Amino acid sequence: MTLPEGIPQGLTTGEVARALHLKEETVKRALTSGALPSWQIVEGRGWRYVTPEALASYAAARGLSVDWEELL
Repeated sequence: MTLPEGIPQGLTTGEVARALHLKEETVKRALTSGALPSWQIVEGRGWRYVTPEALASYAAARGLSVDWEELL
């Protein structure tokens, strides 16, 4: 998988939602359940971040397309 140049290495919930054309609540459920791997700077607090690779894998496993242009 080749990612477009300029994609951030840590994507927020809102960015993931825009790239997948989903509601933020849907993305938050995927993060909470562990279906979409993420990391936090402060464990248990703060924003969750998703790598572009995790986003691509999540989308591919569910037949979703990623609109990478939304992230540039």
